[in-house]
Parts: sequence; structure tokens; C-alpha cells
Amino acid sequence: MSAGIGIHRLRALGVILSMVVAGSPIAPSATENPAYDVVIRGGRVIDPESGLDAVRNVAIADGRIAAVSTDRLSGRIMIDAGGLVVAPGFIDVHSHGMTIPNGWLQAFDGVTTALELETGAWPVADVYRAASQQGRPINYGYSVAWSGIRQEVMGDRAQDLATDAEIETILARVSDGLDAGGLGVGTPVGYSTRTNRTEYWDVAALAAKRGVPVFTHVRTKNGRDPDSALEAFGEVIATAATTGAHMHLCHINSSGLRDIPRLTGMIAQARAYGIPVTSEAYPWGAGSTSIGAPFLAPENLPLLDIGPENIEVIANGERPATAQRLAELRKAKPDERVIVHYLNETIEAERQLIEQALVLEDGIIASDAVRYSMKDRIVTEAVWPLPAAVAGHPRSAATFTKVLGEYVRERELLRLADAIRRSTLLPAQLLEPAAPGMKRKGRIGVGMDADIVVFDPATVGAAATYEKPAEPAKGMHHVLVGGTFVIREGKLIASARPGRAIRGGIAE
Repeated sequence: MSAGIGIHRLRALGVILSMVVAGSPIAPSATENPAYDVVIRGGRVIDPESGLDAVRNVAIADGRIAAVSTDRLSGRIMIDAGGLVVAPGFIDVHSHGMTIPNGWLQAFDGVTTALELETGAWPVADVYRAASQQGRPINYGYSVAWSGIRQEVMGDRAQDLATDAEIETILARVSDGLDAGGLGVGTPVGYSTRTNRTEYWDVAALAAKRGVPVFTHVRTKNGRDPDSALEAFGEVIATAATTGAHMHLCHINSSGLRDIPRLTGMIAQARAYGIPVTSEAYPWGAGSTSIGAPFLAPENLPLLDIGPENIEVIANGERPATAQRLAELRKAKPDERVIVHYLNETIEAERQLIEQALVLEDGIIASDAVRYSMKDRIVTEAVWPLPAAVAGHPRSAATFTKVLGEYVRERELLRLADAIRRSTLLPAQLLEPAAPGMKRKGRIGVGMDADIVVFDPATVGAAATYEKPAEPAKGMHHVLVGGTFVIREGKLIASARPGRAIRGGIAE
């Protein structure tokens, strides 16, 4: 270490120690070398934990927030944030787009941490290792993939009932995955509807014992009996009540559909009773999945109040004209990615359903981002800008900014501070029992990780559409991950790879 670097770090340490002793930072004189790596000056700082909403200067040193002050601060890099909002980086608890290109677009959406929790990964250690070796622009993490373990244990029978011996093996491997750093257990039972309900309960009981959440895509989303969404949501809530596990309901907008009013009431009442259940939603009327998903079987569509024409093949834009054509596509390529147009955002009554799912008290905002593709391949190349012909879902590029632009600024359905809280502090608190390091995220305060977004509240918003799903969101001036710029002055720094793994407690 050079003498200059040593003096720089000693001075930063002295400033931090002075804050602890005196309660406020010491502003260096104009003749001193900069005390901090970065200073964000004069922005409207919103901290969802303390309730701070005021103009402040924010200083960063060695990847952490070193000062939040009205005093004049000096940094090696000075950012003028006058008229802009300074907030914690957004934490996306539901992202399947765990690639470098997806990470870039999520950064423009304000995301500094993207987590694959609904489906998860298996083997957990292998996925973390691969991501670390490749590098990521934003932080990343994974739950334990219950469905992946089932595939490994049961092979071709993975969608069916397991024997007692198989369940014992599955539970042991779930525990192994948690030891390897898994952030909970991903249980997409909506794609494995015939699996054991007793096994699901046992997995939750194990999660409760380990102190980690369970992330569930509910078993069914039908708007009426048989196998209604009411029954499916009830399974999750009852499991939380009887095991004590923290059960998290994924994308209640696309799982609840036209029964959202009743289902959000169920969630609210369960929480009022102290049952540990949380939810998430995204502000789009269409979902995205594989065409072979059980709930897209032609005979099931009437229960969802949609027809084959509501299903759009991402690769070529085809919308099956008949149930027979849909059946043919499902048989030929069951993994083909599709957009499912459940609710029409231009129809007032249907838009209100989406809104009700998203504004549910203490509901988390999450994207359910999917990977971008071109024809039959996933786009993974670290090339910017992305090719114009990429296909995908606009939620991958514009979920958090769509909420800020439409729900906060235009329709005033959420306060700005509340939208930020739903995007930062609430997801951090959801993960803290599993990953203590999350206590340093989702906040603007001394000692917190310098995952920070600086955006213009007057222009922030979605640019992506169903026709152009990879348009970068508008309004993000700066995005820092661990104190390193990924976006600076509205431009991507494509070479930046500051993302770090978010791991569960034992591995952390």
C-alpha cells in the first residue's frame, strides 16, 4: 500500500470515529485532501428506517455510507444531487433474470440487489460460484430450489407424489442448500400441482426451524372452484399459522387475478392475527412463464377468464387462435416462453385489480424479471446496448420505476417514501433472519452498504413496453453498488462488476 493511500484511509477512519464520538461528521477544510471517496451533495435523502426525508449530504468511504449530514463534505468524486432524490438501492426479491444484461437493465430500474427466490437454484453452491466467477453489475442471491432437488431425487416422477423415503431425502438436501448459503426455500408449487401437501408442510416446518422464509408460487390461480386461488392462498396462510414459518406469497397480482379483492383481504387479516405471511406484486397486467405451465392447459383457461388468444409466444408473437393450437404448442415445446395477458391495464376495472394487489399494506414491490432472449437462445453476452430484436417482458426493465412514475407521481396512489420503503426496507427485513448482512441494506445511514440510487422524481418512469421490452427506464441519474458507480450521469458503466453475493447465515 502506498503512503498516499494509507493516509487517505487513516483520514477516512478518523472521520468515521469522530462521528461515533461526537454524533456528527467533521467537515474537512478546503485545504485538506478529500476525506471520502464519493459525496452526494444536496439531494433529498429518503431513509425508510429512520423516516428521514430532507436535504442532506451523503458521504461514501470504502463501500459504506460514512456520513449523512447538513455539513459541507469533501469527496474525491462530488455529485450534485440538487432537485434529485437519494434513496437506498432497490432490492428485488423476485428476479429470474440473473444475467449481466438483465442486471444492467435492472440497474436503470434502480435495482442494486436482485434475488432469485421463488424458484431458487440447485445446487446452491455451484450457482453462487458461477456468478462470482463471471461477475455481476448488481448484488445477487438465491434460495434453495425445492423443485430442483425434487428433479434430482425423483427424475421423471418429479411432478408427482413422493414417497416417505424420498421426502426424507428432499428435506435433507434442502437443509444442505441452506448450509451452502441459500436465502430460504423456493417452492413454486404452481408448476408442480400434484406434489404432496404434507411434503410442502414439512419443508415449511424445516424452514421455520432454520429461521428462513419460504417463497411460494401458489398451487392454483383459478378464479372459481375447483382448485381456486382461495384454496391455494389458504394453503400458504395455514402453513404459516401451523408451522411458524415466514411464508412469502409471490406476485399476488398474477396469482390472484380477478379474486384479488378477496385474497388481499385474507392476507391482511392473517397478518392482523400475527401470522407470518408477506406478499409482493408488480404493476403489470400480463405475466410471463413457459407455455407448458399447468395453469395454461386449454381446459383450465376458462377458470382464469382468459382464452388461448391471451397467450403470446415471445419468440414470434403468435397468439394461438384455438385451444387445439395451444395444445399443439404445449406438446411441441413445453418450455417455450410466453406472455400471458391476464388483466388489461387500459380497462379501468382490471387496472384497479392490479393496483389493489400492489398497494396492499406492507406489500413488497418485486419484478418477477425474466431473462431476455433472441429466438431460441437466452441473451447472456455482456454487450451494450442489447440487440434491438431481444424479446422479453417489460417488467424486467421497468417495475420499480413504473411504480414511481405512475403510482406515485401520476396517480398518487402511494407516497414516495412508502414506495421506496416497499422497494428497500421491507425486502431487506424479509431477508434479515436468513442473511444478517441484509441489515446493512435498504437504508441510508452511517455504516450501511453504499447501495444508493439518485433519481429525478419529475421524470423517473418506465420506458419499456410489451413491444419494446428492453428499453432502459428513465430518470436514474446515478446508481451505486457498494460505493461503485454502475450508472453515472444517466449512462451505464458496462465494465463495472461490483455486485456481491448475498448468502444465508451459515455461509455468510
